[in-house]
Formats: sequence, C-alpha cells, structure tokens
Amino acid sequence: MFYECQKCKRRWSHPLSECPYCLIVLDKMPESGAKVCGAAKVSIPTLFHPNTPYNVLVLEDGGGNCWSHKSEKEYQIGEEFAIEGNNNPDAVAVWRVKYDQKEAIAKALDLIGGIDAGANAKIAVLPTLEKASHSYFRDNASPEFLAAVLGLLLEKGAKAENIAVAGQSFGDMPVGAMAQKSGLVAVCQKFGIVPTDLAAGEFIQSGQFEISKTILEADIFINLSMEKMGRAAACENMFRVLKKESYEAQAYLSSKTAIAAGLAPLLKNMIVIGEAEFVPRSNRLAAFLGLALASRSAANLDRVFGEIAQSFKMPEIIKDIPMETIPLAGRTIKEVQYQAEIF
Repeated sequence: MFYECQKCKRRWSHPLSECPYCLIVLDKMPESGAKVCGAAKVSIPTLFHPNTPYNVLVLEDGGGNCWSHKSEKEYQIGEEFAIEGNNNPDAVAVWRVKYDQKEAIAKALDLIGGIDAGANAKIAVLPTLEKASHSYFRDNASPEFLAAVLGLLLEKGAKAENIAVAGQSFGDMPVGAMAQKSGLVAVCQKFGIVPTDLAAGEFIQSGQFEISKTILEADIFINLSMEKMGRAAACENMFRVLKKESYEAQAYLSSKTAIAAGLAPLLKNMIVIGEAEFVPRSNRLAAFLGLALASRSAANLDRVFGEIAQSFKMPEIIKDIPMETIPLAGRTIKEVQYQAEIF
C-alpha cells in the first residue's frame, strides 16, 4: 500500500497520519497490477533467510511505485507479478506485516475469500486472553492487533453495536482482570464496544458440547489467536467458546485433539486470524516473525505456523496433520521460515 499527498504529490510506503510537509491527511493509492522490473538470485543463507536459493524481485505497479519482494518462484524482467488466493476452506493465508497491521490482516483475509462484514452482520471476536500480563509478553492478543481487526471490520461496514469482543476465564483469574491489564479493555472503549464475558451468558447444547450462544448466533465468529511456539494456540483459543464445566469434562474423558476435531465442524461461522508479528518463545521472550495468518481451519493455521517457526515441540493436536495436504495462499513456507526458537 502506498500513500499520497494530494497537494504536494509526495508518496510514502508506510502509513502517516498526515503529510509532514502540507499537514493534510494522506490518501491511499488504489492497488494496481505489478510487473517485475528487477530480479536477483540469492544463494548465501542468513539467520533470517536460511532457505536458499531464493529470488529478490523489484516490483513496479501502475502508479510507478517500486518495492522489493522475496520470492521462491523465479521471474523474468517484464513479467506480470500476481499473488493467487485460495477459497478452499482448508486453506491458510500467510502474509508479511510491514508497516500496517490492518493492511496485512485485510490482505490475508482477501486471500482466503474475504469477510462479509455488512451493517447488519452480528460479529463475535474472541481474542486470546490467558493471563493478567502486559501486552509485550504476548501471552494474550496484543491491543494493536485487536484494534487493527476492529478497525478493518468497521471500514467494511460493520456497526460497533453489532460487534461483541468476548472471552472467559478457565482459571482462577477473572477475565476482566486479564482484559484490563492486557490493554484489550482500552481498545474496546476506544471503539465503543462493551466487552462480553461468555461465562455470564447462555450456552446451547450442540452435540456433545455446550457452546456459547453469543458465538453460535453470530454471523461471523473471529477466532483472534496469538500464535505461540510449541502450542496449538488457535485450537486452544477455540476451546474458550465452551462452557468451562463442559470443557473440563471433555478434557477428562478424551483429549484436546478429540475436542478440536469434534468442535471445529460445529463452528461453521469461524474465521481464524493468527497474530504472528511478535510471538512468545518457551523462555517467554518474544521473537519477531512479522506475519499475519488467516484461515477457516484453526488446526491448519496452527500447523502452518509451527512449520514456519520450526518450533522444537510440535503440539499433539496438530502433529499428525501433513503439511502437503494444506493449501497455501500468499507467501510460501520457505519464503518466511526460520528457526525462531533460537534467533
């Protein structure tokens, strides 16, 4: 995305609140096709680019804007460049976050068919919320990522009064305390949205599960997952739509793998958005991956993230999912992969 000042015609590749020269709001330039105007092959691996060879392209759009792009595929100068989407419900979109999280999230969603957030759509957003900790630990969904998702929904026509940002606690810490310290309550207040405690609401029996009525009756359920190394974070966050006692009973009688497999088909309205810009490692220090992911399958999204981050531990829920069976859109695994557990 490029931004242009309509007065002085200067352009920027990162979002600014206003032109620093003219002090007026910048306009987003319309996206147009791109052509390859430069290409080079890299054969020497580095810490963040271990998979070689790869190609570095210089792309130019119809407005004359140029930028670099890492590509596993080889292109010739003058060739048209395009990113293909995939509407398969099992597909996972992977996209780089450069300067604008909202732009990256929008692109990832478009690659899997988009999201229809009209004015009358009832939307439930379930951000990862596990601990009462500051946002830089990345135990929970970050305030910035939640704000980007809510801003995108409103841009697409959704109404704040039809959006529920929900959560519940499966432990001793009240969900309100976790949401307050993590900064998510402040985001809800900014957008005029009242946070919802699922545990205080109704639950509906669906098959062997008791599922939140708020989630089941939503037209769109957004599972907003903070991805974590060694965890199936999107699947685990999906469990929070269940009544606590129902989840504990199922976990005692079976396994998380069985719960995920049984619950996913009941959440036909679910879209998973994976936050993977800064992700926590096993030592709690955050590593930079700079990614946003999207899918309609929580298990597939977790499996793709695990392959990208090359975590030392592959969770039981997803370890038996073959990577070759998961359709990908956007960036390929090799383009964004490195061993983030170490570096």
